[in-house]
Amino acid sequence: MDLEPKRILHITETPLGGVTSCLDELVRSQVARDIDSVEVILPEVNLLELGRIESPKLRLTTFAHRRGSLATLSRILYLTVARARASRPDIIHVHSSIAGGLVRLCRPFLPRRSKVIYCPHGWAFSRKNSSMANRVTVFAERILSSFCDKIICVSPYERKEALSAGVGDDPRMVVIDNGISMRGTARDKADENRKKLVAFAGRFDHQKGFDTYVEVMRRLGDEVEGIAIGGQILSSDEVPDLPSNIRLTGWLPRDQVFELYAQADLLLVPSRWEGFGLVAVEAMQARTAVFASRVGGLQDIVVDGETGSLFDPDNVDAIVALIRATDRAELRDQGLRGYARYLAQYTAHRMNTQVFDLYRELMRDRPVPVEVPA
Repeated sequence: MDLEPKRILHITETPLGGVTSCLDELVRSQVARDIDSVEVILPEVNLLELGRIESPKLRLTTFAHRRGSLATLSRILYLTVARARASRPDIIHVHSSIAGGLVRLCRPFLPRRSKVIYCPHGWAFSRKNSSMANRVTVFAERILSSFCDKIICVSPYERKEALSAGVGDDPRMVVIDNGISMRGTARDKADENRKKLVAFAGRFDHQKGFDTYVEVMRRLGDEVEGIAIGGQILSSDEVPDLPSNIRLTGWLPRDQVFELYAQADLLLVPSRWEGFGLVAVEAMQARTAVFASRVGGLQDIVVDGETGSLFDPDNVDAIVALIRATDRAELRDQGLRGYARYLAQYTAHRMNTQVFDLYRELMRDRPVPVEVPA
């Protein structure tokens, strides 16, 4: 029996951001392998990133995305069942909690020999919801954990949270750190005579703490310059008034984002919750120090005092004090140590190899088809 997966189906509900960046790395690696096809079911807006991949093996199936919309959820369910029955994938790899819930619910309607992998990219019960909402989410995740073959946690912290909540079990759950490819050329930041450049990257919403970034920059005023990469995506959060020391770029291709990371002295990641925090790894690859909230997978990525600094979420005073207390020479050294940590732990090659090895492991567990005599 062939133990190499030949047909892979990815499904995500999440628009842009770290999940899409991770998916971009996986798909680019997989279409380069000796396989037949890779298909992705994804929101239309994600074509900004995955639409740049050119391969005859790749099929992108899109849907109009509106978060929480019954029409969107129904469309994902329909496309999942229809495309899975049409392509008969060896592996169905589901990304994010909403898509993960939907796909696992329709598991009885999927091809029996397809193996299902679920990657939450951050547990929904770790978010700042009401205690009742989180209890309901934990209960749902416990039930649905048996409707997939493996659960990929993108950081050790994510696995620890799941096991503490009673979600999944040890054999079913694996940790594969997210990773990114090498991009661009790093800059020497040692001799530049300018203000500190403080970057932000991601969605301008409550989870990512964009309001905290804005307030930090307002407090620092003329002491620093800021660059905010990204924007709103289907969010009702109101963007606060920006101080004059912040420049907006909008959403950019990843190569351009890397160049901006390389210019910055530090990346500020004031998230209120994170499953992983891919922007931190992207900045480390650019030899840029990372100052991040002490939440989720960011605590695994950033080594406090070595590759940057950790702080409690929403603590604007502490963030301002940290930025003022760390001179540019130390920021440069933290960036170099962060780059070494990226090479050791967070490369795309490492992630892609581990994911494909997991696919192979699941192929070995598939039931052998029964041959009917002629």
